[in-house]
Amino acid sequence: MRARHRRPLLSLALGLLLLSPAAEAAVAMRRCSSSYTQLLGQLRSLAHLMKDTSCLLEPYIRLQGLDTPVLRGFCTECSGAFPSEDALAALSRLAFLQTVSATLDGVLQRLAVLQQKCLKAKDLPEFHVARKNIQGVRNNIYCMSELLTNGSETPEAPLPGTEAPLRPSAQDTFQAKVEGCQLLCGYHRFMGSVEQVFEKWGDSPSRNRRHSPRRALHKGARRARPSRRVKKPVPRGQ
Repeated sequence: MRARHRRPLLSLALGLLLLSPAAEAAVAMRRCSSSYTQLLGQLRSLAHLMKDTSCLLEPYIRLQGLDTPVLRGFCTECSGAFPSEDALAALSRLAFLQTVSATLDGVLQRLAVLQQKCLKAKDLPEFHVARKNIQGVRNNIYCMSELLTNGSETPEAPLPGTEAPLRPSAQDTFQAKVEGCQLLCGYHRFMGSVEQVFEKWGDSPSRNRRHSPRRALHKGARRARPSRRVKKPVPRGQ
C-alpha cells in the first residue's frame, strides 16, 4: 500500500522539478492579487531586501578572495549598465514597471554567465536566493501592471535596454571576478533606486505623487495659459 502512495507523490515531485523558470513564472502570475496596497507593499519590501549588499555582493567578495581594501576598491566601481534613479523616477508607472522587469531579466541572464565564468560562484547559495527574489519582483510587477492597465492608465514606452553582458574573458580569472563584483554592486544600487521610486508612489492606484515629465510639462502649460475672460467695462457714474 505504501508503495502505491509513493509513486504518485514521486511523479508529482519530479513534475515540479522539471518545470522551467518560464513555466514557474506563468504559474505564479495566475495568482495575482487585486489589492494595489498589498502589491505595492510586497514590491517595496523586496526592493528593500535586494538592495542590501550582504544578500549577495558581500558573500561573493569573500568567496572570490576579494576581501581586501585594495580589491574592494574595484568592487565599488559599480557597473553603469543600469538605469539611474533620476531616469527611473521620470517614467510613468507602467513604463517604470516594464523597465525594472526587463532590467532584472537581464540580471538573471548575467548571473548565469557569472556562475559559469567564476567556478566557485556555482556553490554560493545566495545566488539561488537572489534568483527567487528577482522572480518574485517580476511576478508582482506583472500583477501590478495588470492592475494599472485595467484602471485605464495609459502605457508609455520603457527605457531602452542598457544592459551589457560580461566581457568574454577566461574562466575564473581575476578580471572575471572583478566584473562579477561590479555587476553585483550595480544590481544592489539599482534595487535601492527602485525602492526610492516605489516609496514615492501614492497609496491608491488613482493617486500618485510621481509624474512623468510630459505630464508635468503639459500641466504647467495649462497653468500658464492666460485667462480668456473678458473684463466687463465699469459703468461711469452719471
